[in-house]
Amino acid sequence: MSTRTVIIGGGITGLSAAHQLHQQGDDFVLLESSHRVGGKIAGGPVEGSALGFDVDCAADGFLAREPEMSDLCRELGLGDDLVSPTGAGALVWVDGALRPIPPSVLGVPLHPEKLADSGIISDEGINELTIRGFADHPGLVGDAPVGEVVRARAGDEVFERLVDPLLGGINAGNSNNLSITAGAGALADAARRGGPFIPALRDHAASSAQGPVFHGIKGGSQRIIDALQAELSDHIRLHTPAVSLEHQGDGWRITTPSGPFDGDRVIVTTPGFISAGLLEPHCTEAASLLAGLVYSDVVLVTFVVSSEQVDHDLDGAGFLVPRDQGLLMTACSWSSSKWSHYNDGSHAILRVSAGRVDDRRWLDLDESTLVETLRQELALTVGLQGECVARVTPWRQSLPQYLPGHLERCDQIDSYLQRDSPGVTVVGASMRGLGLPACVRQARTAV
Repeated sequence: MSTRTVIIGGGITGLSAAHQLHQQGDDFVLLESSHRVGGKIAGGPVEGSALGFDVDCAADGFLAREPEMSDLCRELGLGDDLVSPTGAGALVWVDGALRPIPPSVLGVPLHPEKLADSGIISDEGINELTIRGFADHPGLVGDAPVGEVVRARAGDEVFERLVDPLLGGINAGNSNNLSITAGAGALADAARRGGPFIPALRDHAASSAQGPVFHGIKGGSQRIIDALQAELSDHIRLHTPAVSLEHQGDGWRITTPSGPFDGDRVIVTTPGFISAGLLEPHCTEAASLLAGLVYSDVVLVTFVVSSEQVDHDLDGAGFLVPRDQGLLMTACSWSSSKWSHYNDGSHAILRVSAGRVDDRRWLDLDESTLVETLRQELALTVGLQGECVARVTPWRQSLPQYLPGHLERCDQIDSYLQRDSPGVTVVGASMRGLGLPACVRQARTAV
């Protein structure tokens, strides 16, 4: 007897689940509410620019040391187009200058003695890092906020000027409230080991030093979505939002404006607030946990200028901005330097991010004011001069915030669903990982 799976949501998690089912020869259908699949992976032209190619509107790469996304690319025939960043490091904007980030693990420096000339951390902060980083700490038990763990083991300055800009930028959140287990696994592992923190991080860095840290796809991440859509087109239903779930015999019926879809299994990959509405009539406890997730609103503004318009040497991946530096932007990626496929020899492509879960200032600005504010900040940080072309891509309610205990709550959701709604699985960014490899891994596990 064949088993049909209905996938709700056409982001990378839903598409990866569909790909896995397709490879296995299983019966399935994917329902997507919007006009396109891909979710937060998107790309397109920067209108008004002289670029002859599209540029990513969101994620432009993924961790290479978590193999699931790279493996998916190879399965789609894109293996030969996997690329890595140019190799130059990132910087941080501190006290009016761009300063290279020292060798670190998620922002925690591995060699305090090399920080003296960096200008990032004061002499007092370096001394605190040295004392705390080599002190004997008890092993971390359970989960805790990143801020609590790192401040105790590396000091306040390291946390505020390096760790939070990095992790808070990835999650558009506040690392004082970020689950170290769910959002900073390398730091959690070192803290659980107990003893001196910095030597534990050095061991982690040494064990993971082989191969590139990040991968991307030549031409941009949209090519991954295009390949998945081409493979799965017969199974994808666009403009088909799931309105409700209903028990149907031993399986489930998903009602949509286009009619019902029946399945023995349902894989729900939508944001937590949407998933909660579908599950609430059948599993109130799981729905309540999903509804409790807080999401941040962010915006990505892509600037395209002539290379001569930028005074600063753009040799690097870009820079981070600590929250105490007074800027609207949280980070700037130098895409034309970071990725060779975005370097046409004459233009600089600067992708500027703004917005955190506790910083919603950009939402109060109209588009022209937002662009002008960020243009002025680029003038301050990299010496941008003259007119520029900009593309504004808002991502509302885009990044769930993993508070301490998040993974335990995910386990509870799984348990409640197994008890009350057998055959229904929830996976995706709302659950066990924001990064693309984590989403693909969850999809494969669900299938």
